[in-house]
Amino acid sequence: MRPAHIIRILPLCLFLLLPGCSGNSPGQPETGSENATVQQQASKIIEPCDLITAKDAETMLGEAVKPAEKTDNQVVGQKLCLYNPVDTQSTQFLQVVLTQDAFMPPQGITSASIYKSLKDNFEGMRKDVEGVGDEAFFATGGLSTLADGYYIQIGAGNNNNETVRNKLIEAGKMAVTKLKALK
Repeated sequence: MRPAHIIRILPLCLFLLLPGCSGNSPGQPETGSENATVQQQASKIIEPCDLITAKDAETMLGEAVKPAEKTDNQVVGQKLCLYNPVDTQSTQFLQVVLTQDAFMPPQGITSASIYKSLKDNFEGMRKDVEGVGDEAFFATGGLSTLADGYYIQIGAGNNNNETVRNKLIEAGKMAVTKLKALK
């Protein structure tokens, strides 16, 4: 199985673990003015392919990419954009997953709570990253970023590789900049 296929299903698998790992049940809304502010900020539906375009992906990967493969999972407010290389022998890819409150049904779970639950679940296995979004970390699946109430996950391969990590940081900064412009 290609790594891209594994990365594509990882965000959904991780979300399925959340109800058992968070302090809230799926139907129990979070409280606090911070959560209300985050939900107000994250009210516009944004496409992940607008955060990193095919041209951006080609520049980052250094090769031509096929048209983006897109999937949506409204239950968890998630939109996915996957760029695979035109060269079938290449193992590179770039995947952008955007989880956003405006795309999920009201259920008490927010993009920020999903991000925080995943961050807590990777305690001891993650590497925090400075300068990308409000906060960010590397863990299985790539770079996870929280920015203005949106949860962005970007994958590009083995993030134990310094070249891949640098590519992910560059992609994360670009995605956050474009997100802020699109809101």
